[in-house]
Amino acid sequence: MKERKKLLSLTLAAALTLGISAPAMAAEGTAPVFTDVASDAWYAPAVSYVSEKGIMNGTGDNAFGPSLTVTRGMVYQTLYNMAGRPAVAEAASFNDVSDQWYADAAAWAEDEGLTTGVGQGAFGGERAMTRQELGKVFADYADAQGAQADNADLSTYADAASVADWAKDGMERAVALGILSGSQNKLNPTGTAQRSELAQILMNFGQLTFETPAEDYIKAHAEDFFLTGKAEYTIQGMMVSKDTTFHNDLENVDYTATDDGESVVLKGTVGEQWVTKLSKVLETYTKADGTALKAEDFTSSKDTFIDLKTKAEPDTNFACFVPKDVRLTVNTAWGDVLHVNDPVSEHGYGDYLVCPNKDGKPDFSDVWVVNGAIFANTYDVSRAPVVGSVAAIEKYGNLDLDIKPEVLYTAGLELGDVLDVTVNGQSLEIPFCTAYSDVNTGECVVRDNKESDILVVAINMGNFAGTYGVEEGDIVTFTLAEKAGYLGQYQAHQLERTNERSDYASDEVFANFRAITVGDIAEGVLYRTSSPVNPEIGRAAYADDLIEKAGVKTVVNLADDDEAIQGYFAAEGFDSPYYKGLYEAGNVIALNMGVDYKAADFQAKLKTGLQFMIAHEGPYAFHCTEGKDRAGFTAILLEALMGASQEEIMADYMVSYENYYHVEKNSEQYKLISEVAVGMLRDLAGLEKGADLSKVDLQKAAEDYLTGIGLTADQISALKTNLSTPISG
Repeated sequence: MKERKKLLSLTLAAALTLGISAPAMAAEGTAPVFTDVASDAWYAPAVSYVSEKGIMNGTGDNAFGPSLTVTRGMVYQTLYNMAGRPAVAEAASFNDVSDQWYADAAAWAEDEGLTTGVGQGAFGGERAMTRQELGKVFADYADAQGAQADNADLSTYADAASVADWAKDGMERAVALGILSGSQNKLNPTGTAQRSELAQILMNFGQLTFETPAEDYIKAHAEDFFLTGKAEYTIQGMMVSKDTTFHNDLENVDYTATDDGESVVLKGTVGEQWVTKLSKVLETYTKADGTALKAEDFTSSKDTFIDLKTKAEPDTNFACFVPKDVRLTVNTAWGDVLHVNDPVSEHGYGDYLVCPNKDGKPDFSDVWVVNGAIFANTYDVSRAPVVGSVAAIEKYGNLDLDIKPEVLYTAGLELGDVLDVTVNGQSLEIPFCTAYSDVNTGECVVRDNKESDILVVAINMGNFAGTYGVEEGDIVTFTLAEKAGYLGQYQAHQLERTNERSDYASDEVFANFRAITVGDIAEGVLYRTSSPVNPEIGRAAYADDLIEKAGVKTVVNLADDDEAIQGYFAAEGFDSPYYKGLYEAGNVIALNMGVDYKAADFQAKLKTGLQFMIAHEGPYAFHCTEGKDRAGFTAILLEALMGASQEEIMADYMVSYENYYHVEKNSEQYKLISEVAVGMLRDLAGLEKGADLSKVDLQKAAEDYLTGIGLTADQISALKTNLSTPISG
């Protein structure tokens, strides 16, 4: 028999979020439609859940088999799938699992101490499982993960006496946790379980929240503890004349105060109440006017609250913020068990672990919990992280937070500082700026969006939410990583553009319009421009005139979809008739591309746009809105494909900044911004950040890129021919 682990190593994240495909199991994704699962069946939501998560699959021919009997192999395979199908070090010791589809699941379950088999060395994978067996397996599994609940009273069920002695505790816990429930006042403990019931149990289990001991969290976040101390604030206190019981909503605890001359009821800053000793109150608080408290202040006015003021104790503690989606159990130095982020209570963004300051360092031998809803009222938060949550995720994956930029400024953070940003368990050092373009392509930015007064976390031309797995409601924290660590770069990126034609030297400069003639691109074949159709930045009519003068016959619109284009046409004041004529003739393709040029969606749409160019005659023009970012990458790709040098490519990229922002050529600002183009070239060539480009064949890199996004060799050749062939006539 293999040695078994005493505790499960399955983590909460794996248990709840991973659903990797397995033999007879589905890959995580869109739930299939099963012909034998009616949309109004009681188990339909559970079937959708387990199939979407990849925990269970159908039985073939688009059927789920909801009434089929559950086997041991099936149950342990589903648990193994929730764990992410970790590699098993050695085969199971069972004598009946070799070559079975659940062999790895059996080995994993044995390693984790989940099962010892059914006797005589057998796993019994084909053996049916009863409902009480399921209840015990899942209750034990939940217990090992930290899901706590008092045992339920099964006597309310008519068949409670049918529960076997060995299964009674497990069934009580399974019912208490909501993993398993009865039907028509019966538990049916000895009945064989069906696949529909297993699906429901798995969904119930997936909705549990688990607590883990705080020790590991404290160890992992020791550097996140900040210096703090009790602030001065006012609460209330009283003694009672008779036994009084009340519930503390913040702690989810019931208290009873007695008339014993020692118990004092305290009412906190948000109305929460608890009981403590008179001696502690006299030591910790004063009267509202700051004078000392006496026992008589309480004994002479029982059942009436009096105001109490705390004595400020600066720098006496350290504290660490714990996001509300993390649940911990704290065993205090005085013997109590406290719960971090108990879901029954309100916690704001999350609770705080607090400990004494011992010789300038946190004393982790004495840790307690302060509810996040009251921490800022009772402790000094001047050195605490700034905390917010994701209010919305924008189209391109930018995070809009529910706190204003002013909150960062109030905390002493300034533009040009490098911030330590923690989200979804990941810590990133990100500069604090005002525009996406203040950082290079592919880099993260914390943005004060001054136009809308929104605090944004984003990737310049990337998808932050997709890259880091962020969802609405996730907690985000900010602390200072380096004061003014990005200030020089930030100041160099400060650019101002107007939408007034009179501020620019020519229509071409104003519209960011130009012919591309680098490398083997023939003169008069390829143009880039700001949008000739979207009036947002006031340049559409000018750009439309310029593409008409250039004789453009084919347009690739990188930014808009057809609905948006038709909306521009219908808008009052529309003044781009040439563009409209091209569109109505079928010579404009609307790609509606995102800004993340590394994204599969961007690449698929770019492929479509290039195929459109191959199939249509030039001259060609391509544009996004400004003709700077999406158009910038497209220009870099086509220029490299046609044999342009790195210097030529960078010079054309920077013309947009000369046009829009009057950036002086070869200035320090010019050199800094041009690194954006260098980064795009590195990405095009598949190189790491900072890699040397001097020996890279950029034309070959562009050809490889186009092959990678799905163009054939013949299509690439045709594209090159179209761009290098002068326009006749």
